[in-house]
Amino acid sequence: MNEQNLRRCSAVVIDFFLISIVYSVLVNVLPYTLISHQEGGIEWSFTLVPDGFVLVSLGYFIGCDFFNRGESLGKDITGLQTRSADGRVLDLRRRVCRTLLKWVSLMVWPLAFLLYFWKEKDFTFQDYIVKTKVIRARKFKPSL
Repeated sequence: MNEQNLRRCSAVVIDFFLISIVYSVLVNVLPYTLISHQEGGIEWSFTLVPDGFVLVSLGYFIGCDFFNRGESLGKDITGLQTRSADGRVLDLRRRVCRTLLKWVSLMVWPLAFLLYFWKEKDFTFQDYIVKTKVIRARKFKPSL
């Protein structure tokens, strides 16, 4: 695994860690104040849990598309940027399309995993379809 792959994997782990924190807060705080059963108790279905996580993570990534030039916080921390194949900054339509395709690739993750690591081409399913690439924008220098 080269440094670029390690950075991209680290960015995904950071993003899903942040999404998990937000989702945990929503699941553990909001039900007590917003969702109540008729008898005063709270009733949860296990089918709501993955759906809620998908909604929170889609909101996170689409929010990054609108407010952070398409770069997730994980990419910012690891010093990565997404660009078009010719090096230009992505417009909003391509950023949102790439985000939605990211979820398609997560649904078929074994295939997406093989595509990414196959012969170290350094592109994902969404990169291939939308014609983008992830480049190293700066050296990683944590400022803690």
